[in-house]
Amino acid sequence: MQRRKLSWKAPVLIFMILLFLFQVGHLIGRHGGSVGLPVLMYHHFAPEAKEGTVVTPTRFREQMTALKEAGYHAVTIPQVIDFVENGTALPDKPVLITMDDGYGSNLDEAAPILEELGMCATIFVIGINEGEVYYPHSGEPMWQERFAFEKAAPWVEKGVIDVQSHTYDMHQLASYGYSGRDGVRRLEGESDEDYRNAILGDAEAFRQRREGRVATELLAVAYPFGYYTQEADELLKEAGYQVTFTIDERPNWLSVGDGACLRMMGRLNVTDWISPEGLVSMVDRYSSRSFILGS
Repeated sequence: MQRRKLSWKAPVLIFMILLFLFQVGHLIGRHGGSVGLPVLMYHHFAPEAKEGTVVTPTRFREQMTALKEAGYHAVTIPQVIDFVENGTALPDKPVLITMDDGYGSNLDEAAPILEELGMCATIFVIGINEGEVYYPHSGEPMWQERFAFEKAAPWVEKGVIDVQSHTYDMHQLASYGYSGRDGVRRLEGESDEDYRNAILGDAEAFRQRREGRVATELLAVAYPFGYYTQEADELLKEAGYQVTFTIDERPNWLSVGDGACLRMMGRLNVTDWISPEGLVSMVDRYSSRSFILGS
């Protein structure tokens, strides 16, 4: 049987097809890429974990070490925004570590561990409690120390910590008897104008309290108690917050060019009872495309 000679055109055609696929892949990665982003939520750190919101420094170190050894990279909110807005690549297996309320233990206990491991975290501070010894409304002593922005500043400058908003004074429940409001929710009978002024006024109060005291941009807010509404989110977007966070335990799927994926993001509450292996398993699950897309 006579063999057919390969035309010189065949290798050229194959090369052009491969080049086309590479270019398409590059464009997808640059302009239409997507990535799963698990967001972890911590609060206070203490030698004994008597409450679900308290994690011991020993356990925190174990959890962070396990994440690092599993190949996860802690990222910042500016990095997340840059990916969504500009397609700037995130590191492999990104994870966003957050802490709520602004406890002194975030700096005294957690920050040195993060620095040692080459990781970072975002702290959502309650503005009215920042640096205070007594609760401003009741006059009672603080349950735990709340750090002042100046104490956080060296950690911020080193890139270990960023300080964002947990609202100025909306970390309230109606049952407290101060504002009558549950988080950012609208009061019964509250007019559109009054509600708008309340949300925007609180956002501005936090901005003013933080202004010039922390060397990063104010970009994000975490909803107190997880209470949020679409209406509140639109107002906070108007106030300049590019990213908002809930306490809903759900996955996040970031897509280049889709600003909506930065709104009302889910977070995973981390307790002292979650083993290092358990945390990695949970984060793996929330990083999975099949899990996030529900397929």
